[in-house]
Amino acid sequence: METTRTHCKNDLVMGTPSQNKDGSGKCNKIIGFTFALLAAFSWALGGLVFKYVKDAGADELQFARSIMQFVVTLPLLTYRKEKIFQDDLKTNIFIILRSVTSVLGNWFYFSSIKFIPLGDAVSVLSSYITLVGLFACICLKESCSLIKAFLSILTFVGLVLVARPSFLFGNLTSESPSNMMAGILLALCAALCFTLAIIIVRYLGSRIHYSISMLHYSWLGIVYSLASATSKGTLQIPCMDDLLLISLGAVIGIFGQLFAIVAVQKEKAGQVAVVLSSEIVFALLLQLIFLGYFPTLTSFIGSLLILGSSVIITLKKARSNAGKEENTCKDKNDS
Repeated sequence: METTRTHCKNDLVMGTPSQNKDGSGKCNKIIGFTFALLAAFSWALGGLVFKYVKDAGADELQFARSIMQFVVTLPLLTYRKEKIFQDDLKTNIFIILRSVTSVLGNWFYFSSIKFIPLGDAVSVLSSYITLVGLFACICLKESCSLIKAFLSILTFVGLVLVARPSFLFGNLTSESPSNMMAGILLALCAALCFTLAIIIVRYLGSRIHYSISMLHYSWLGIVYSLASATSKGTLQIPCMDDLLLISLGAVIGIFGQLFAIVAVQKEKAGQVAVVLSSEIVFALLLQLIFLGYFPTLTSFIGSLLILGSSVIITLKKARSNAGKEENTCKDKNDS
């Protein structure tokens, strides 16, 4: 997966419409669908590459990803002449909070793939799409329907099936139960962090350009990863093999982000978000082909439940937004 959840993906979950007014054209739909698939595949492939890293930990992965994003974002920010810090103190605080939650989310995800299979980590992480609706009801006082509650329960059941706690299922796999639980908890913490990041983005709305949040994420990620590695005494340059893999994974993540941006410009965000959910499928296939790991039946069913919940809630959001746009157009025509 894109090993950092960017502002672009946050916009997709929010149901932000495509910026391209001609996106309804058949050619744009095909382009948008294709690039969305490429983004999902890139994010899954990036996770697979990081899975091959042997000695480097989450700090090194976070540092590499942050450096790459900083290099890409700084010219964009300079070109647009955006202010790094806004005039409003409250807005700056929420921008920093959004960046902090994203940095922590990525660090938790990088840590989780060291303990559990890639497909399980991606499946648990993808539950944040459903969790956003639940948190929005609590934090932003958005309406909470029975469908949201049902999908939240369905996601929880999926998480339990993927986690396979030993006190419910016994030891069904060769993985250590403690490692399995640690990896699931780390992936769940990542999902919660990304959920909070999206809630903050919803609160901020369109007041800031996404490049500002990306730049703050970059420098905070660099500072955090260096501080964390230094405090643990693990600050060192990875071996050449790991360094190449880390760099490759970071570059793939950047390309995944760019593919997603193109996709949402060519096609409606709701449809793009549904296609991006295929990341779970790609992750399961890649770990089967390259790592020789076939998911257990419970893990597979749990992944399908999480995937289904994510797709349904995204389609529901897209349909709701389409209805609002249609009503707005009718009101304008009537006036």
